[in-house]
Amino acid sequence: MQDVIFFLSKHILLISIWIFCFIAAVFFITRTLLSKSKMINNFQAIKLINQDKAIVVDTRSLESFKEGHILNSINVPLKNIFLGKIKEIEIYKMFPIILVLSDTYKVDACIKKFFKHGFNRVYILKNGLYYWKTDNLPLIVNDK
Repeated sequence: MQDVIFFLSKHILLISIWIFCFIAAVFFITRTLLSKSKMINNFQAIKLINQDKAIVVDTRSLESFKEGHILNSINVPLKNIFLGKIKEIEIYKMFPIILVLSDTYKVDACIKKFFKHGFNRVYILKNGLYYWKTDNLPLIVNDK
């Protein structure tokens, strides 16, 4: 017991760093477990689309959407979501929603808006379309 007390007294900085790391790890793990939304990768998204008829909502600008988007995705720009203009997807409340975001720092606010409008199963496509393209998954391009 004296050795433990001696060690603690001589290594205060080391102990402080370990306590900080432990608290941070517990915080992020509980935040992830208690979160109503979930980050999913490309293959989880494909499984949701094929098996659960998930609806892909692309929140990028119309110009970015036309450059390439996931098959059957619906374009609802992020600004419209924050203004509450999501009437075109209200009919899909019973289906899982997969959000394609370009502004990842606005994830929490965007998810809150969807939950506020009654969507219960909201997923976020991890890294947006970047990894979708990297994995050579199909994109639809509109030249209009």
